[in-house]
Amino acid sequence: MSNWQPLINLLAGVPVALLTAWLTVKFALRRFQSEKWFERRVDAYTKVIEALHFMKHCTERQLRAAECGTDIPKDIEEELVTSYRKGLSDLRRLTDMGALLFSPEAVAILDRLNIELLAATDEQTWWEHLDAEGAAISKSLRELRPIAKRDLNA
Repeated sequence: MSNWQPLINLLAGVPVALLTAWLTVKFALRRFQSEKWFERRVDAYTKVIEALHFMKHCTERQLRAAECGTDIPKDIEEELVTSYRKGLSDLRRLTDMGALLFSPEAVAILDRLNIELLAATDEQTWWEHLDAEGAAISKSLRELRPIAKRDLNA
């Protein structure tokens, strides 16, 4: 009977080893997926805030020039407009993907911002247009930052 003891011990240990290996792989994959998802959310929030920053910078620069009655040099104006358009394009793309990556509160802020930006085009003067855009962007940034921090547990 003692000749069978090593074989019995081996046979008893194999299922435990297989179960342990399977659980280890399962938990490692779950953690990997969770970390990848977190990285995507951080990247998306970063890109939204960066897009809002560029849009805000362009709007503020043009608003200051309009208030002072000065012209922005052509090359700087083109750079500002390009930056604004890229920011707006990124913002719209990320807003469309928002339901996958952002909290419902963040999605609501981004949707409202898009509506306010469209409404700003209906303003009567260039200064009113810039003022409305700048206010909408600034308000969205103020509201979005704490939500992003909460969503990312920062």
